[in-house]
Amino acid sequence: MIKRPAQTELTWVKAVLVGMAITIFLLITLAWIPSYYTYWWSSRDASAIKIIQNVVHHLPGGKHHTIQPYTSTRVRDAISMGYQTTVFAALIVGAYVWGERRRRRLGQRGADEVKGYLPGK
Repeated sequence: MIKRPAQTELTWVKAVLVGMAITIFLLITLAWIPSYYTYWWSSRDASAIKIIQNVVHHLPGGKHHTIQPYTSTRVRDAISMGYQTTVFAALIVGAYVWGERRRRRLGQRGADEVKGYLPGK
């Protein structure tokens, strides 16, 4: 049996499987988990409002402040969007790092500097 070197490029089969795994990962982390979190928070909305009110009362000048009706929804959405943005940004950074390591491993050059808009100038 012939063994291939460990540092070879992806075959199309491996690339398709990696793409499917990334797609499943993204569906779970960017769709299912935030949706589950939204329903979980909504079922505990009354206790969430109490927690937010207690936090606001401990802030300077917040002793006489009352929570507006949609404050709980805004906090829930901010947490959910922060989570989704973090996952998406981590995926983009991971793809960049993976591409740079691949480029260096294969001995390819990086991007050339732009020297002008017209050739020969």
